Amino acid sequence: MLPRWPSDGSLRSASVDRLTCLLRHWTWADEAMQRFEQELAGGWEADEDPVADHPFGSYYHWCALLCGLSEAALDQGLLAPLQLEAIRRDLEQTLPGLRACRELLVVIPASLEQQPRLVDLLRDDETLGRLRRVHTALGEALREEQMSREIESLDH
Repeated sequence: MLPRWPSDGSLRSASVDRLTCLLRHWTWADEAMQRFEQELAGGWEADEDPVADHPFGSYYHWCALLCGLSEAALDQGLLAPLQLEAIRRDLEQTLPGLRACRELLVVIPASLEQQPRLVDLLRDDETLGRLRRVHTALGEALREEQMSREIESLDH
């Protein structure tokens, strides 16, 4: 479990609707990550055939959702300063790849040559570790804020 961070980030001041939307998107990202982890554990062939990327739609889906959450953390100050600093380097290093995955899901390319291939995206051994750390930190911050609000509501 990650250390308890102070609740003075903008998540604290986020409306209930905003927090609900963030939690929903993180839940979708978590489901996509779990599907990807299952596919990765099942093994895959890294050949030159672009069809080899097809089983990894869950990776692109996970990264696209994580991209939106990461941009919100950086651009909209969703995290407390300590929370953000704990993952800032990982966020900055993974954001270009996350954006490429989001683009792949949102824009249908004219040809396969324009698509980033999973094999290329995973060449850096540290990429998955960074993505997992960002994913975990964002999820932990969102769950902590949700639990904090639930406890406060019981106190009233």
